[in-house]
Amino acid sequence: MVMYRALRVVAILLLILGASCSHPHADENPELTGDHVANITRMFLRTHYSRANFDDAHSAEMLKEYEQRFDPGRYYFLQSDIEEFQRYATKLDDQIRRGNIDVAFLVYNRFLKRVQQREKYLDTLLHEHFDLTKDDTFVVDRKDAPYPKTDAEANALFRNRIKRELLELTLRGETQQQAKEALRKRYRSVHFRFEHFTHNDVVTAFLNAFTAAYDPHSSYMSPDDLENFNISMRLSLDGIGATLRWEDGYTVISSIIPGGAAARDGTLKPEDKIIAVGEGKAGPLEDVTNTRLIDVVKLIRGERGTLVRVAYLRKGKGMGEVRGEASIVRDKIVLTEGEAKGDVEPLQVSWRPQPLHIGIINLPSFYVDFSKRNTDPADFKSASRDVARILERFRSNGVDGVILDLRNNGGGGLDEAISLAGLFLHRGPVVMVKDTRGNISRINNPHSEPLYSGLLVVLVNRYSASASEIVAGALQDYGRAVLVGDRATFGKGTVQNIITLPQGLGALKATVAKFYRPGSASTQNRGVEPDIVLPSMMNYLDIGESSLDNAMPWDAVKPASFKPWSDLDSVLPTLRERSRERVSKDPYFIEVRKEVQDYLHDRKNRKTVTLKELVNEAKVDKMEAAAAVKDGVGSPHGTGDKDAKTPDPRLIEAEHILADYIQLQGHGSRAIATGKG
Repeated sequence: MVMYRALRVVAILLLILGASCSHPHADENPELTGDHVANITRMFLRTHYSRANFDDAHSAEMLKEYEQRFDPGRYYFLQSDIEEFQRYATKLDDQIRRGNIDVAFLVYNRFLKRVQQREKYLDTLLHEHFDLTKDDTFVVDRKDAPYPKTDAEANALFRNRIKRELLELTLRGETQQQAKEALRKRYRSVHFRFEHFTHNDVVTAFLNAFTAAYDPHSSYMSPDDLENFNISMRLSLDGIGATLRWEDGYTVISSIIPGGAAARDGTLKPEDKIIAVGEGKAGPLEDVTNTRLIDVVKLIRGERGTLVRVAYLRKGKGMGEVRGEASIVRDKIVLTEGEAKGDVEPLQVSWRPQPLHIGIINLPSFYVDFSKRNTDPADFKSASRDVARILERFRSNGVDGVILDLRNNGGGGLDEAISLAGLFLHRGPVVMVKDTRGNISRINNPHSEPLYSGLLVVLVNRYSASASEIVAGALQDYGRAVLVGDRATFGKGTVQNIITLPQGLGALKATVAKFYRPGSASTQNRGVEPDIVLPSMMNYLDIGESSLDNAMPWDAVKPASFKPWSDLDSVLPTLRERSRERVSKDPYFIEVRKEVQDYLHDRKNRKTVTLKELVNEAKVDKMEAAAAVKDGVGSPHGTGDKDAKTPDPRLIEAEHILADYIQLQGHGSRAIATGKG
């Protein structure tokens, strides 16, 4: 996600911190009224890139989006419900202009009624014994299926769904009773979240259905959404340092963040159930059982240096649970899992006696602490600054080449993307931006010389998006790096602006521009196509911008003027052929090809699946998991250390591609901070 203000471009990434963490707290946030909704929609229409009116067509699309937010699988609403709602399909535009949001609550309250009916039926189902050996046919995807016409038909569909989920759980090794208990908790958690929607939750969903009718990346951000967004960008918050989840009426500790306040205190442990929270030494403990996760999180978070008391239940040595209490002083928590990480891996090759030293940079997002950057520009946390430090370390280690791993990187600060690309480029344009009036701005590399001028491979996949695509596209256009990965990246080439709303109402995120590569092409819808494509199931799945409703189309603008770094056409054919040869013999990629063929032949377009097919697929999954363990674990190459990670075949192949690149260039580059191309 990217935001754009006047002539200054800044990019943003919203990391989802948990679906149940996105709802406003009714006691703290002002109530969203119909007038608020009318004003917010008017502001959106003045800002959005499309400049489209809120007409009957958008009204109908909004209603469809709103219905899908509650019941995407069409298991809850009846056809009669949908027919009743359709009376408003072309009226929402007129109603919202007048501040009338009654339809939002009509749909929500009807959904809540259907949830309660399904919940009651679920209790009956889970007391029933299912014959999981009897062949049956299960629905795979009901997104476009007809809604059930009667309660009996809805129950039949729901029963079919529960049976399939029971079967899937038992095929993983659980008993039927264990599977039933897991499903009971799963559905109770989902239903609990909807049952405890506040007024603002309903209106937030309604507003987000409105923005989704225009494009998939615009949204209304509640005050809590905005706070979580800020946390995700600066990779820090004030709290105790624990990740939480909601389970069966309790807030449960999933993990303790290393180095955080809770870790230093040592009292709380993973799987503890939080039952009460109190402020300070003398503040009363507030019972938080059967309380929404976001509300518990708000009680635990607080100003650095203040004390919070947490009462918990912990599984005892016997059958019961033991109550305890922890008093923890809140502190700054740094979310290190989202930081850039760099390692140097040795790679033995046949064409020289000593191993190559490959520098690997893994970058999960283009993060930046906007607030600290404004107040202390000499010392703030950001992706480009962290990567620069990693490259400096690589220089001291004498690397022969670098791999920049942008897989699963969903984007981030555009300034950061431009700065990071500039670590590898001479002066010149990195990206172009076209605003709603058709004006095109060229954004140049801010660095005078590259920090790293050696050989470079960029690893991407279908989930590399937004700012990742800016970096990958620029490096490819310049001939600066060899791109390796899935057949294309995600394809998000739009720019979003964050507009903070008055009165503590949160923010509006509106698409206001599109960005383009230096070579002219937009990344929108099509993404960036790597130079070397590896076998992957994601090459055939409906993943990416082109699969999203109301996505903007691809286009191109006049190319920018720039001097290429090099011409890779002389080496790419050899690199592709050598990679193809290795991949054709690699057990992992051979298995991937088999999976792809099975998917294309039997599974891609199927609407239903049989019990026999589920059993066979489960057997294949088990064999693949066993094979992965048998292959060894560790760094990308697998060390056999039982506590290390599973090997990463795609990263290993990227290393070999880089090694071939180094050989074809006739050297181990080791060229960092030389300032020469």
